Amino acid sequence: MPDIKISLKSAAAKQNRIKTVTIPYPDGITDVRGLIQATVDWCVRDYNGRQGSGELLTALTSQEIEDAASQGKVSFGVHYGTKNADPVKATADAMEAFSDGIAVIFADGRRLQSLEEAIDIQDIRELTFVRLTMLAGRMW
Repeated sequence: MPDIKISLKSAAAKQNRIKTVTIPYPDGITDVRGLIQATVDWCVRDYNGRQGSGELLTALTSQEIEDAASQGKVSFGVHYGTKNADPVKATADAMEAFSDGIAVIFADGRRLQSLEEAIDIQDIRELTFVRLTMLAGRMW
């Protein structure tokens, strides 16, 4: 199971924020579709796990505050909503966003082009997910 560093960036962010996490990917991923599926599965499990945990708030250390501030948001990581993410809908949305070019993925600096593109998960050390937004105007 390779551990891959993931960088998440939104072009819509007002500040230059990049969040980095490390995700353990299962073996057997052979294409971009499988990569997106595994990433969404991990993100949904992580989100839903934090959703209703009811953890007590703990004090943040100076280093944790500094690290969070460099990413643009200091919080305790508590979700106050009660609705869990739907893994099926989340996966479908992610596939559609990638296919439509609204989201792009870079594997070790190389842009992945299609859902069917072959990849070797063992060779990837860093993934970057970028969500793009419209610059101006509206769709009629």
